[in-house]
Amino acid sequence: MNTYSFESERIPVSLEAVWRALTALGHQQLWLRPPENHGVNTWLIVTWDGLTVAERILVSGSWWLTGGASAIFTNPERIVPGDLEELTWQSVQLRMKEGF
Repeated sequence: MNTYSFESERIPVSLEAVWRALTALGHQQLWLRPPENHGVNTWLIVTWDGLTVAERILVSGSWWLTGGASAIFTNPERIVPGDLEELTWQSVQLRMKEGF
């Protein structure tokens, strides 16, 4: 049984940590989707077929894996989502240096 303490705090999950977790699960290519509604400011990490596997509400400072994170599909046609930034090790490191 889980017990919770009032002293317990949620530890923020970084972009690097969530990228490592997703690639460890087997995701080979991931893309960063900026917020569509600037009121909420939610960033998404998506797969080639548009499946959201992680999200981050900017003010929370933490990434969350979604229920779809464990759904891993091959991309035999090498489909690439248009106008999205592909998350590679290098782009993740650059974003982390920028404080993202």
